[in-house]
Amino acid sequence: RTPMEDLEPAAAVHSEDPLQRAAGDCAVSAAARLMPLAARRRLAHALNMRIARAALGTPAMDGVCDGAAAVLPRVASLLSGASRGDAEAADELARVFTGPLFARYKRDLDRLRRDHVQLELNVHGIGQAQIRQLRTQTGPEAAFAALDGAAQVSSLRAGLTRQSFSYTNILGVTHAAPNQAPSSWSAATQAAVGGRAPVRVRVDVELLVSMRYQLIGRHTAPSKHDRHNGTTKVVVDDDATRNLVLTLESSAVDGSDGGAGFEWRVADIDYLLSSERRVEHELDEARSL
Repeated sequence: RTPMEDLEPAAAVHSEDPLQRAAGDCAVSAAARLMPLAARRRLAHALNMRIARAALGTPAMDGVCDGAAAVLPRVASLLSGASRGDAEAADELARVFTGPLFARYKRDLDRLRRDHVQLELNVHGIGQAQIRQLRTQTGPEAAFAALDGAAQVSSLRAGLTRQSFSYTNILGVTHAAPNQAPSSWSAATQAAVGGRAPVRVRVDVELLVSMRYQLIGRHTAPSKHDRHNGTTKVVVDDDATRNLVLTLESSAVDGSDGGAGFEWRVADIDYLLSSERRVEHELDEARSL
């Protein structure tokens, strides 16, 4: 799985037409494309980190890996509890996850319950944690809420909202500009670096995790395969150490409060949503040919 947003301007879900984009933005985009990939990644990381520190504060960004490591065992516990039908766990999970991620996992958990299968996740330990990729978004919060489905609005209303904005993605910084009041990516990015623009931050934290993953089927009658008093059967039992990517997303910061009062939420796990969106995007492009 790969993140939906990469370092190419074309990766924006709804990029602005180059003919309508500011000349300065075209020059920046062209220059970025000419850079070697490794150099482009270093520049993108430095630029997005500078914007993130200006918006959220240096302590928040210095502690993001520790925060991801701290929340992962809780996420595992909440997913297990929600799988067992624990309403309080499901409610807390809805607060920890972004709306789209919660909806995606809720569908899977509901299907498991209908099939009388229970999910059990246990995190034994977490080794090193590091930032794998960092992205920022500038512009009105409503533009990105409609883009990623976080807003509780109808698909028609979300579509109309998306049509009201032009989205430009250069070096991992996505800028949403209202069509009625266009603004350039360059000017918005400069304002964000100075802490003078609305910003939302997304961080992919890669963790080395030792965890156990089980799917346990429930039975009404004993079976020779049962391991728990003839009532359940372990369908999947995987105990391993592997890399896991947790995507954290900040609430939008308007640039005037110095990052006070923002919160992190889990926006993706192992690029599940990003990969599905990429597939949908590619299918839409194929259908339009």
